[in-house]
Amino acid sequence: MSELKTAPHETTGTIDTLKEKASTAAHATSDAAHDAAKRASDAAHDAAQRASETIETNPLAVLAGGLALGAVVGALLPRTAQETKTLAPLGKKLAAAATAAAATARDVGKEQLTAALPSKDGAKEQLRSAFSTVVQAAADSGKAAVKN
Repeated sequence: MSELKTAPHETTGTIDTLKEKASTAAHATSDAAHDAAKRASDAAHDAAQRASETIETNPLAVLAGGLALGAVVGALLPRTAQETKTLAPLGKKLAAAATAAAATARDVGKEQLTAALPSKDGAKEQLRSAFSTVVQAAADSGKAAVKN
């Protein structure tokens, strides 16, 4: 009969031990989760700080990167029939305008280059004039040397 009296006490001790172990494990898990959340928050803050600094120091590179990323994503997304139907005329107009602009730029560039370069006859005249000036300077120097 003494066994019956001690059994509830032992059970209570075991339950208390289990409660204590569960509480310790819960605290350890909570602490680990808190530490992991803190590290993740710090990493996110550091990444945001670096991104902000990059944007401030080199905004054009960030813009170019964003445009490139947008172009890649846009190229990877499939077009719908409605997009093709709606955007095809606009694409044709843009292509025609770009072709016309390139042709105009080419023509203006040729005109500018032609205007900047002397003609064949003009180049000959400039060379004759320069040669004549050199000959005259040499003659004048020779005369001055003879007089002295």
